[in-house]
Amino acid sequence: MPAAARSEGKTPMSAASPSASGGRSPSVSIVLATNRDSPYLAETLRSVRAQTMRDWELLIVDNGIPHPQRVEQFIEGDDRMSKITIESSATAGVARNVGVSQTTAELITFLDDDDVWAPERLERHLRAHSEHPTSPATFSGYWHIDNEGRPFGDDWRSRQTDSAAMLSGRADTPLGPTLVIRRSDFVAIGGFSSEIPILADFELALRLALRGDLVYLDSLLVGYRRHANNMTSTAPSNALLRRNAMEDMVDRQRWAAVGRGNVEAAGLFRERLERFRQNEARLAGTALFRFLKRRDYYHAWSELAWGLSRAPVTFLITVATAPLVKTKAMLRRGRR
Repeated sequence: MPAAARSEGKTPMSAASPSASGGRSPSVSIVLATNRDSPYLAETLRSVRAQTMRDWELLIVDNGIPHPQRVEQFIEGDDRMSKITIESSATAGVARNVGVSQTTAELITFLDDDDVWAPERLERHLRAHSEHPTSPATFSGYWHIDNEGRPFGDDWRSRQTDSAAMLSGRADTPLGPTLVIRRSDFVAIGGFSSEIPILADFELALRLALRGDLVYLDSLLVGYRRHANNMTSTAPSNALLRRNAMEDMVDRQRWAAVGRGNVEAAGLFRERLERFRQNEARLAGTALFRFLKRRDYYHAWSELAWGLSRAPVTFLITVATAPLVKTKAMLRRGRR
């Protein structure tokens, strides 16, 4: 943990202290950790204030915001919102863990400084947790928004599955901002892994699934913003970084299960790792031609090296059949 947090405005609450509102804990604690001057923060906070379920607290964890006074203006006058400051060298996982330790509700959720929520989000999750009291977390679908807040692309939806399907990769792992987590389960798994610089929410979801089935709400409740400055950017260098981080993360969970003597979990993670490598080898085989066409030999070589070292047969089959697939697609378009 970094040095003790400094508070601005309302005194931050420890995990054991009562809420500042009415002497009782709110129903949901929202933790927003950020280290930047987000141009979307005002819109993000408006979507929280618009929630149909109003019994919440929101804590902003300043992890190196260049102009923190701007954030303080956004939360001024709302005693449900407060801010603390921690060392700017902390990872997002550390910042969120500190935030959780300074809040009180039994249910926890995390908000990015550029996303928005549907008005009924907290109400829906609260009801689901009440109906499934042993589930460690609930999650939902989400829609994509651009810089201007306009929806674009495909929405993300999942389905209700058991934890084994999620751990093995036969079912999707939820995006971190869609989760609402039971505090007791968050504490039991040790919160976020503090040393992971990216995809920490993905790793957290896997460890939560080890404790039980996550409950899926089949609704689009989070507007997930895609832009050049976030970690889901599709820039080639970022895609390669995320691929390697994802592989390392799943393998880490596999050997951790082996160390605990959890043979079943180790087998599920092994299955997921194999499935991930096969899928990424197909993507690498397709991307190889795209980078060669652009004369981007650095990224072309990266895709070649990755595919041959992880799933060579799948990669080579993809490379061999890619021109044929492209030709068939062109012929289909020509017949229209």
